[in-house]
Amino acid sequence: MLTRVNNQRIAKNTLLLYGRMLLIMAVALYASRVVLNTLGVEGFGFYHVLGGILPMLAFLNGPMVTSTQRDLTTEQEKGNRESLKVNLTADQRI
Repeated sequence: MLTRVNNQRIAKNTLLLYGRMLLIMAVALYASRVVLNTLGVEGFGFYHVLGGILPMLAFLNGPMVTSTQRDLTTEQEKGNRESLKVNLTADQRI
């Protein structure tokens, strides 16, 4: 009985996910058509170049924050305030 309920739940979730995917694809296709008509060919290309660069920079932000926290915590544990100031200044410049 329990496996039948689980199978029904899996089938329902699968159908809902396929429906969601089709809806998102339709909206994305329509939105790209509108953006192309609005920006023109050159603007559309520039839009996609920026659309590729900005997520890459956002992705690099996470490791930078983690390494900064690790460096500052390590220097704080050592109790060396001068080295802590140097690391903080260097991290702020980056």
